[in-house]
Amino acid sequence: MASDFFHPNIGGVESHIYQLSQSFLRKGHKVIVITHAYDDRVGIRYMTSGLKVYYLPFLVIYNQCTLPTLFTSFPIVRYILIREQINIVHGHSAFSALAHEVMFHAKTLGLKTVFTDHSLFGFADASAIITNKLLKVMLSVCNRVICVSHTG
Repeated sequence: MASDFFHPNIGGVESHIYQLSQSFLRKGHKVIVITHAYDDRVGIRYMTSGLKVYYLPFLVIYNQCTLPTLFTSFPIVRYILIREQINIVHGHSAFSALAHEVMFHAKTLGLKTVFTDHSLFGFADASAIITNKLLKVMLSVCNRVICVSHTG
């Protein structure tokens, strides 16, 4: 699982990743989460049922999203994916630069990728237009795409 949004942050994406990870662990799968560091969380931490979380020291620039760095993130992401013997990378949220980077690096290593988007957005502003363009590129790289809408 890869996303800028995870514990100790609280929200729909964070809850979804945690619950999905716990379900996979109960079924006997190995699951790790890759996210960015928080003030009190850096390095490797373990959560309930042995869920291993990598809190990477990447720069957060806005609204819990990391600065896209593509090439500088490659060595650490590659190391984690190889060390953990990962077969499938599951990225979450269109607005997570980290999710897109990890999925991109996974594809360069020949791994399967799945992307889950957790929101629907249009073309109302520049950020939505840029995100749609980024998604077009990333979705061409992914093996599978899932869209989860949390509208009320």
